[in-house]
Amino acid sequence: VTKRRALPWDPKIGDDAGELDSYIRFLMTRLLGNLQQKSLNYSKHNEEHFVAKGFIFMVNNTSYLLKQLGPLPETHHNRDNDEAENYRIDSAWFSDKTEKILENEKEKYFSLWEELNKYLSSVDNNALEYQKDNVLSLDSGRVIKSRFSGFNESFEKMYEFHKKLSVTDEQLRAKLIAGVKHVFLPKYQTFYGKFSKVQFSKKNMEQYLKYKPEKIDSMLNALYV
Repeated sequence: VTKRRALPWDPKIGDDAGELDSYIRFLMTRLLGNLQQKSLNYSKHNEEHFVAKGFIFMVNNTSYLLKQLGPLPETHHNRDNDEAENYRIDSAWFSDKTEKILENEKEKYFSLWEELNKYLSSVDNNALEYQKDNVLSLDSGRVIKSRFSGFNESFEKMYEFHKKLSVTDEQLRAKLIAGVKHVFLPKYQTFYGKFSKVQFSKKNMEQYLKYKPEKIDSMLNALYV
């Protein structure tokens, strides 16, 4: 049947009318736009945990679309007879557009964890004063104490609401956890390894050093469940 009138997804008519791919492209563009708009609604609250929800909402949905509708890997090209149940959008525009949105939302989510790095920047040894052996002076000790206390407080606050976020896809969850670790954990390991060997507090060292790197690693592994 020849299409005789212009439609929203294809203004051409008659024999110049587009194929089914034009309609699918129109629908998916609308769907992705609606998802992005819903995600932006979280940002209206102007609170970090709502912003994080918006990013994870988009990550979950775009990843799901790619998994359910994107091209199958080369090793999975044997389809069942029921084409309706195994329909895939093989056109490059779908994968390119959806993957671009997914990666962008992941990067925005990871950027929320960057806040922790402000406590982990290197401290010049020349700026620290030692009394004897590895014991810092009172003023120098305060510098290190403020770094650890700032990190601990920020990490606890962030972890509290990020652990409430849910990612059901195990592969996606693992990638997100790895991404979060990459943001700050190597720097924390370096900072902790250096200053845990220095006495910067006379009575409360354990309080400042309560989060060993391996504990942070273990806690991050428990996110999004």
